[in-house]
Amino acid sequence: MVDPAGEWRETQGLRWRPLAPFGAEIYRDLAEPLSVDQERAFVELLWAHALLLARGQSLAMERQRALCGLAGPILLRAGETGIMTNEGGGPSATELAWHADAAYTDAPFDALSLHALDVVDEASSTRFVHAGQALARLPPELRARLEHARVEMISPGYDALGGRTCDRRDPPAQKRGEQPAIRVNPHTGEEVLWVGELQAARVLGMAWEESRDLLHAVYDHLYQPGHVHEHRWRTGDLVIWDNIALQHMRGGLENCGRRVLQRVIVGTEGVAPHIRTVA
Repeated sequence: MVDPAGEWRETQGLRWRPLAPFGAEIYRDLAEPLSVDQERAFVELLWAHALLLARGQSLAMERQRALCGLAGPILLRAGETGIMTNEGGGPSATELAWHADAAYTDAPFDALSLHALDVVDEASSTRFVHAGQALARLPPELRARLEHARVEMISPGYDALGGRTCDRRDPPAQKRGEQPAIRVNPHTGEEVLWVGELQAARVLGMAWEESRDLLHAVYDHLYQPGHVHEHRWRTGDLVIWDNIALQHMRGGLENCGRRVLQRVIVGTEGVAPHIRTVA
């Protein structure tokens, strides 16, 4: 969604406009090299607005990695090609509840990027919420209960990707970790909510029922429709977002036609939960 007041602006020769409720759209052929000043402006816009959109792009994987590499090291994970498609059905086409990638680890990804190589225009979407803005809006009594809390975070099984993990007592997990309920975004210094419906199993030190009810109350504020940025995909779209500032989700992809996206991860470590590691 374009900000109604989002007229085009220019920073270091990079043309852009704000989106609502957050984000910025860049107007440029990103297959062409950026100047040093434009590279700096590109990264500053990403961290300041948490999400960048550029339409009508045609980027090889190498060029997408080079752009994302301006924000940090590119993470290559064994067993993954960087191509995400719904053609196989199953987990690749199922709904994914709200989450930040690798939020259950001590090294969540810094940023993510998706480039639409082949999609049915407007037939599928990815939704985003700003976990920093949500924390700032959180009622004081809810924030006080999370202020020093720690949360058991998990990577759930493939049969539970579309629901709220906190609704199940002792849910099975591919991976587990303990994380603070509120953390500082290293890109901006902003505090963000670090609980999401796909990965937060329970608030530690509480009975399961109390933890579930608290998380539901937080989610009622975090996922309010007016705070959601929904990006409906068109072939050629490039979206890059701050994985610490934002959570994202998608609906089921069974009936949206062919959907092929090229993904790049900015991060320093992380193993795909479904890939067996050697001890």
